[in-house]
Amino acid sequence: DDWEQITRHRNLCLLPAKLTVHQLLENYASAKTHKSSDSKNNKEKAIQEVTAGVREYFNVMLPSQLLYKHERPQFDQLKREDPNLVATKVYGAPHLLRLFTKLGESLVYTPLAERSTSLLIVYLHDILNYIKRNASIIFSNSDYVSSDMCMES
Repeated sequence: DDWEQITRHRNLCLLPAKLTVHQLLENYASAKTHKSSDSKNNKEKAIQEVTAGVREYFNVMLPSQLLYKHERPQFDQLKREDPNLVATKVYGAPHLLRLFTKLGESLVYTPLAERSTSLLIVYLHDILNYIKRNASIIFSNSDYVSSDMCMES
């Protein structure tokens, strides 16, 4: 459990993640779009737009809303080492799931029509189902390390 690893055991996620948010969303998009080459236009565009939107939200929300207090020094160190850090290319699935827990409250402020919001929610659920179906290869306790080890490197 992510919360327990970070808050109780004081561990940190090993970064860069073995499977980054960027890679995970690319894998999802590939799995969903190459199957249906006939209906490429709308469905493929929608998947590309949704995954691009998730990436954007992730990059914006990570520093202020997706990190536990204990993780902030690690982020600050990474940002000092690379001021152009792109969070989706460093962080992995545990942080992506944290984003999904916050998206509902953020979508309220998105200027989308009701139909568009409903369609977006369908795709977000589909991404979550993809993560659930592939959980055994996406998540591992070995993705967490002692915070002492992280801050030394």
